[in-house]
Amino acid sequence: MIGYFFNKNGLIITNNIFIDVFKSILIVYMLIIIPLSLKIFSTKVKKIAQMEDENEKFAKYLFLAKIRIAMISIIFLVGIIAFYIINAKDYFYVAGIGAIVLIFCLPTKAKMENDLF
Repeated sequence: MIGYFFNKNGLIITNNIFIDVFKSILIVYMLIIIPLSLKIFSTKVKKIAQMEDENEKFAKYLFLAKIRIAMISIIFLVGIIAFYIINAKDYFYVAGIGAIVLIFCLPTKAKMENDLF
């Protein structure tokens, strides 16, 4: 937040064409990755649920959850960094969407039991 107060016009990048292209790429990435990661996770969890060993089920479930969180956290992190560097509110909204999706993707004990059993 300190960077935002010291930086009212954007820190490094002022090229409007680059900003527009970067914003478009980030939004397209977001629109592709969020549903894709959710779909891949869902299909893989259905396969994992058929396994017999419970320890292996939980291990693979957590591994897939970490991959899904990593894919979505890229949206959040790039949005925050771009917001501070470029100082455009669009990136803040992208980061907000990424944060909301991350909240819903966090694995809890109830979700794991519901998905695996």
